[in-house]
Amino acid sequence: MKLSGTHKFKATSAQVFTAILTPAVLQAASGANGVEFVNPNTLRVEITTPLPGLKGPYELFLNIVNRQDPSYLELQLTRQGRGGSINALAKISLADEVGGSLLTYDANADLEGTVAIANNPLGQGLVKNSLNGFFKNLEKEIEKAYV
Repeated sequence: MKLSGTHKFKATSAQVFTAILTPAVLQAASGANGVEFVNPNTLRVEITTPLPGLKGPYELFLNIVNRQDPSYLELQLTRQGRGGSINALAKISLADEVGGSLLTYDANADLEGTVAIANNPLGQGLVKNSLNGFFKNLEKEIEKAYV
């Protein structure tokens, strides 16, 4: 599954970058059941999904593969177990603009097992809508932190 897109934030790239790597902010913005660092480069995330037959909960690991504060992140998401496996790589770029910053993402996910049912136009649309909701919630969390 390939996904790419952009989101305009009212916050600076440094503020967005920091928020993306703050467990409490990630948990609030994503609706995850829990987010915590298990080491300096790995976040453990517990989620449930709206997908029928894949509700969860599921434990995911988000590894920071490449980090260039405050403009670039490469995150690898891995998960194996009940429901299948996910191996995804997301490249996130942040650039300051007038009135805020622009986040650009490009992601590719290899899905196996039951979770692979999401690799279709309907599933991709659901993931894209979830990402848009996440970015809107992230914006609200950033506003709370910096206003």
